[in-house]
Amino acid sequence: MPEPIDEEIEGPSRGAGKGLPAFWSPRSRRAFTLVEAVVVLSLMAALSLTFYPIMAGLLSQRAGSEPAARAEARKLTRHLERTLMRALLHRRAFDVQYLSGFRKEFLVHWYNPSEYERYQTNDRCLVYFKSTAAQSKCYTPTWHTMTPAFTLYIYTPGKKKVAEIAVSGYCSVRLTELP
Repeated sequence: MPEPIDEEIEGPSRGAGKGLPAFWSPRSRRAFTLVEAVVVLSLMAALSLTFYPIMAGLLSQRAGSEPAARAEARKLTRHLERTLMRALLHRRAFDVQYLSGFRKEFLVHWYNPSEYERYQTNDRCLVYFKSTAAQSKCYTPTWHTMTPAFTLYIYTPGKKKVAEIAVSGYCSVRLTELP
């Protein structure tokens, strides 16, 4: 049986040799042009400026820092305001339950049906309940009142006081950040 003769095929039938497409010149493979380098550097600068505030915010709010405790105090204030609004809209009573001392959580006990809602500080701050007795704070939806009023003290994990959250008897929530 005769073998096929491949003498006619000497190299690739298309392209500029060495497997490159025909429109590439050997000179264009050497380096980037100045325009390409400027475009790449400007894109990198724009991306770094875009993500810098996000990364700086994440780094400044690491657990144990004072800015993290202040940010957590603002979040807890908004959580209390939302809890009071939800109770008013749904006409549900609740108790704020706590024990005296430094805690990493805030507990709300809803009535009708009985449910617990736990707010975790994720080690960013400590919530201090100043009380001599384990007395619950009760919200009454009929009158939109909190009996008795209470104040939460927000500390860093290093026990430096950074904020106070006061809940009045008329359900207004006020945050005071300390210097």
